Amino acid sequence: MELRHLRYFVAVAEAEHFGRAAERLHISQSPLSRQIAQLEEEIGAKLFIAKGRGVKLSPAGRSFLEGARATLARATRAVEDALEAAQGRIGTVVVGFEGGMAYSGLLPRVVQMFRARHPRVEVRLVPLPSEEQVAALRDGKISLGYGYHPPVENPLVHFRVLFRDRLSVGMSKSHRLATRRTLRIADLKNERFLWIPRKRSPRLYDDVIAAFRAHGQTLEIAHEEADNEALVTLVASGEGLSFFTESAAPFIRVGAVLKRVRGLDVVILGRSVWRAADEEDPLVRSFLEITNSEHSAREVSDDRQ
Repeated sequence: MELRHLRYFVAVAEAEHFGRAAERLHISQSPLSRQIAQLEEEIGAKLFIAKGRGVKLSPAGRSFLEGARATLARATRAVEDALEAAQGRIGTVVVGFEGGMAYSGLLPRVVQMFRARHPRVEVRLVPLPSEEQVAALRDGKISLGYGYHPPVENPLVHFRVLFRDRLSVGMSKSHRLATRRTLRIADLKNERFLWIPRKRSPRLYDDVIAAFRAHGQTLEIAHEEADNEALVTLVASGEGLSFFTESAAPFIRVGAVLKRVRGLDVVILGRSVWRAADEEDPLVRSFLEITNSEHSAREVSDDRQ
């Protein structure tokens, strides 16, 4: 049974006449009659009963009509959905993102603009550490990733650096160093530090350790905390110092302050990453175009300041 059999059957059922149905279908009557006979043979029941010069549906035909119409409607919808998906009008985009991406404001703007451009496309945001994003892309769990540090060279993925964010030290407003304009690494000797677990961002963790060692100091992490909001609360409460990007300043200034530290020349690179094979996917391409546009606009704004 093929879709054409269903189309022919529905046409005859609506016209109640083989000749008129054949005209509507732009075929001759003989092929139409043969197609209906084949359909009846496959079903094992007569679908039409003679009525004067025309025909009417048999009990089996009346039962079959509803299903035939539904099947044709689903087939039409499937074709339309495929076309809209190919044109980027429907579908799903899954974005893996590192939590700190909210501080720069870039990703939220991109998501809002993408949703306005593609109102029928579902955007799912999945918190995902930067180090895990390439594997998630490889396994098809995400469509794009937004995080920190360029990924290890991999022919299967492409990336673009979107911004640079300097690392600073956060402390409570009551801390003895809070009134200092800038600090040196030597000023932080014997301070209690709280930070994220190394597995969360090993490259950043090692860069900070190396910066302290370069100035003859050993950085001891007294407590590890994976939750950024909890980390801010602990720092603001005077439990210790921690490291935050300068873009995070508006989020922590209620109870804490950020201080730039001379010698702590650690810069975090914010980037997007995607599968090389998906560059022609209309939804991924649109997401990247918006990202690149916002990135370029941000660079122009930064140059003017």
